[in-house]
Amino acid sequence: MSGLFGIIDPAGDVSGFLSQVVEKLSLRSWYQANTWSAPEARLGLGRLGIGIFNAEPQPITSPDGDITLFMAGELYETDALYKRLVASGQTPRSRIAAEMALSAYQSFGPSFAKFLQGPFFIALYDRTRNTLLLTNDRYGLYPHFYAQQDGKLAFAPKVRGVLCAPFVQRNLNLVSVAEYMRFQQLLGEKTFHQDVKLFPYGSFARFELAQGQWTIERYWDWDSISENTQITFPEAVEEGSRILRQAVERLVGDDLRPGVFLSGGLDSRTIIGLMPPRTPAPISATFGAQGSRDVYYAEQIARTVGSRHLWFDLPNGHWVLENADLHLKLTEGFHSWIHMHGISMLPALREKMDYNLTGWDGGTVMGHSDHVNPTYTQPVDAITPLLESFRNFNQSYTWPGQLEGEEQLLYTPEYRQKFQGLAFESFRKEYQRFMKFPPRISAETFYVTNHCWRSTQNMVTTARSHMEVRFPFFDYDLIDFIYSLRPEIRGHQLLYRHIITRDLPRLSRIPYDKQEFLPSVNPLLHKTQALSVRLRRRLGLFPQRPTLYADYEHYLRHDLREWAEGILFDPRTEARGIFNKSFLRSLMDRHVSGRELWTIGKLAPIITFEMVMREYFD
Repeated sequence: MSGLFGIIDPAGDVSGFLSQVVEKLSLRSWYQANTWSAPEARLGLGRLGIGIFNAEPQPITSPDGDITLFMAGELYETDALYKRLVASGQTPRSRIAAEMALSAYQSFGPSFAKFLQGPFFIALYDRTRNTLLLTNDRYGLYPHFYAQQDGKLAFAPKVRGVLCAPFVQRNLNLVSVAEYMRFQQLLGEKTFHQDVKLFPYGSFARFELAQGQWTIERYWDWDSISENTQITFPEAVEEGSRILRQAVERLVGDDLRPGVFLSGGLDSRTIIGLMPPRTPAPISATFGAQGSRDVYYAEQIARTVGSRHLWFDLPNGHWVLENADLHLKLTEGFHSWIHMHGISMLPALREKMDYNLTGWDGGTVMGHSDHVNPTYTQPVDAITPLLESFRNFNQSYTWPGQLEGEEQLLYTPEYRQKFQGLAFESFRKEYQRFMKFPPRISAETFYVTNHCWRSTQNMVTTARSHMEVRFPFFDYDLIDFIYSLRPEIRGHQLLYRHIITRDLPRLSRIPYDKQEFLPSVNPLLHKTQALSVRLRRRLGLFPQRPTLYADYEHYLRHDLREWAEGILFDPRTEARGIFNKSFLRSLMDRHVSGRELWTIGKLAPIITFEMVMREYFD
């Protein structure tokens, strides 16, 4: 895990906080820490890294000693940035990312981050202005948390680190609990702690030490992208292809060892297919039960591109028990234990790759029909996309969650009143800001911000415990281009599949995991193969490959049942007085019976939440 931490506490023990954060967050032997303090300001800063990006010692200081900077992450397009800085009169001392970020601050002031490209988080102390500045990249790809109150500030890449500050209280946020039970995730910038928030994406914050004043504002948001109304579909394919290939090539041009977590989907095959040839060939890795679609098709993709492919079996649920504690510490409950797939292969992969070139939410960026459709892009009124989004967050984007009646039965009478309507009201409040965006992107960017950023990015967080991660689909140029397109060009991943068919024809002839049809847009090829699959399925001749790479439903009925019931029905869980024990028993009985599908989405968040309570509140 790479990230920054710090504290401003006029009456506190700054060095004690820094030491405690290093101790609490150093989960593996390869974690490296640097700390620094300014006793006169009662300010302390630090960096935790895994020795891959920014391996040089930090902090970076200006020649006059007035500016001190810590940075996690990396910068792209540094040649252009270097020329711009030289032209402005601020020549960086080197091409090291942190040095260039410091020069950018000297040239452009507090909003300097908008001139940088790449995933990063930066903390900068300006002694002459007696100001601490925090800033991040457009998309918040290095999540950090903070608590600010009464002239004090604490921040860290984990809530656990923020809680090391003595002034941060462990008060449970009931709105977060309501969200978690309905959506299996939190929304906006909330955490389970009332006083701790997620640092917003595309933002910079100032803490004026003399006044104890904290301000925070965005320098970028999704509505900054203008619509391109003139481009034709063939032109979009041509330009989208060029930018996507450029995005991949931009990230593999150094001496670090790349790897790709390869599934049977479109995103990871596109990335590894667009990688320039290299020696040795890149590593590809797949996790999943033997014979599952991901495992089967990933092997075909790996053979086609010539990668050094590794497969990590998930034969039963024992790997969940072995990794549950680490997963909780890494994701802090923001991602339930039913999303920890992949964690078991990380120790072996750290020895073979320095970073995962991730396909994280590439399908979303390239125009998934779940989000680019008339219900969202041409809504009847403002209420329609709100209600459809609420339904999808509750029922579609992961395992189906608690329904309205189940929510009523879930809580004890004391808490039932407290939670009444909280989840929907919070959802509507978070949605309001996105209603101001153009309809072509409003519902989708709500999804990107509140599901990708708040939920699935925790898979990135998990991987970062062992290696770094790079994001081709969150390339600035690619996002600016793709989100400028009209919905009819982006929708149904048609643009995406045209790019794959044109640039990666061999990979377009390998089925992908959803329906096991070809992604090719060649009409004859696609229709012939789809008809063959349908016919063979009807005749019982098509192989029954499991859709799920990890069968958590089965695990919970067998390998994990004792573990789960030990948490659900433990006296500590009952003593909290939040959940109705008889309904918890009903949920578990329903699941164990096997008569209903997907009941795990109702149980898993309760189990994870209790784990959070024991780890962070008790």
